[in-house]
Amino acid sequence: MLSAKDILSKMVAINSTFPNEGKLGEYICRLLKSQDFKVNKQYVSPGRFNIFAERGSRGRPLLFYGHTDTVPIYGDWKTDPMKLTKKGDKLFGLGSCDMKGGVAGVLEAINHINKTRRIKLLFCVDEENISKGVYEAIKRRPWFNDISFAICVEPGHSAHQTGGENTITVGRRGRVIVCVDIIGLSSHGANPQKGINALEEASKIALSIKKFKLTRHHGLGKEAVFVNCIEGRSTSLSVPDRSHMEIDVQLVPPNKLDSAKRRVEMLIKELYKTGKLNKRTKTNVYIKKRETPYINPYVGDLKNPSFRSIRKIIEDNFGKALINYGSSVADDNIIHDKLSVPIITLGPSGGNIHTSNEWLSERSLERITSLYEQIINNLK
Repeated sequence: MLSAKDILSKMVAINSTFPNEGKLGEYICRLLKSQDFKVNKQYVSPGRFNIFAERGSRGRPLLFYGHTDTVPIYGDWKTDPMKLTKKGDKLFGLGSCDMKGGVAGVLEAINHINKTRRIKLLFCVDEENISKGVYEAIKRRPWFNDISFAICVEPGHSAHQTGGENTITVGRRGRVIVCVDIIGLSSHGANPQKGINALEEASKIALSIKKFKLTRHHGLGKEAVFVNCIEGRSTSLSVPDRSHMEIDVQLVPPNKLDSAKRRVEMLIKELYKTGKLNKRTKTNVYIKKRETPYINPYVGDLKNPSFRSIRKIIEDNFGKALINYGSSVADDNIIHDKLSVPIITLGPSGGNIHTSNEWLSERSLERITSLYEQIINNLK
């Protein structure tokens, strides 16, 4: 029987940088089948598949969720990113913390529970990209209808915390990109004053972003906004008459996706009103298209009976539970928003996610594995 550390070592050695999750998916399927799980693959694209697994007949099923992809190798690693390397309590390796560690913990925990207890597992591709996997998964809505509660085994990353067996992440920000197309007026470059430079007009909007109306949430903090793109150029000795800009907005409740667009429109309206934007400049504001929808923020219900039970299990074993709010979006936003399944994020602690020298605490991995086992055995 493999320990969580053994499983993690094998998973880190398998490159699953999106979109190359197939080999890791096959390894997980083999482990699940060896533990008598009914396993079903859902192909998202050739070679890429989600894993639906279930076992048991007693009680309403508890869902554990994880993703199988990692980000690419970034930065200057001091160890081989594709080999789990132990230094003290730290286990270094690509995806060790985000989130192969939590997946490994679940895959060991299921070895120690009563097989009659109903449990469902869902592992999806593409979380580190645009969440193609989970959006495909939720199309099988009937599979989720009897789930009592869900746990995402990713560390709940925030400004102050990255996972931990006593850290419960109960909400996350949302995200949307708002585009603005700006149409000015071309003129000969020898007489730029006769035209309206669309790039200069775009820069006025960009510089006014600090006046964008931001909402603050007691747990998620204040929304964040920044300009991530300004494009445009002249193709001759002419004042550029068209430009395009993109504004990245990270949302907190009660705001949803459309509210970001409305607030950008309000900001531009004020610039017209105060004369900072030329009245002859035309603007068009819209939400940027992408293959999957953008993601709304969510905050879970702290009064949910399953949440209370999990919190008690944590506090009985690991001391006071810390309530955490994630500073970024993840697949659990989608499960909560689109399926109305109550979900928390609960994974082992580590650091350096999405950068070089990513690591996971070995002690935390052992403790989170034990916690998953206790949750499965004790949650009604």
